[in-house]
Amino acid sequence: MKLKKLAFAGLLVLVCGTAFAERGQDCGHGKVDHANWQEHRLEHFEKHQDKLHTILQLSSTQEAAWKNYQAQIKPQEKVEHPDVAELNKLNTLQRLDKMEAWDKERDARQAERAKAVRTFYAQLNDAQKKAFDENAFPQHPHHGKPHHE
Repeated sequence: MKLKKLAFAGLLVLVCGTAFAERGQDCGHGKVDHANWQEHRLEHFEKHQDKLHTILQLSSTQEAAWKNYQAQIKPQEKVEHPDVAELNKLNTLQRLDKMEAWDKERDARQAERAKAVRTFYAQLNDAQKKAFDENAFPQHPHHGKPHHE
């Protein structure tokens, strides 16, 4: 099962990578500055969270929950990925073990983020929940909305 999951994930990365390779030739999108990628990602995150904060119109009693939520979901400064050169030195079973360990770490981080979302969501009133549902997780171009809004 894990092998199927890993193979499917690899295939998905390959398909998505080729789909995005040709994108954005004229508008500057698709040109990744790898040196500043993390900085760009954090800037985008903060901009989106500021917009969400404005949309939610939180009460003063909800601000502490917001700050706690923000601290828990903030992207990591540097996400460690398996070193391809190191993985290539391993046999298949060792590589699978490394990838499964990395998956468990990623899954644990995702579970922490999901818990933070659930905790914050419980603090919202019905109108805020609706606004959160519509705005918390931005749609990306490949998810049905146009890229330039």
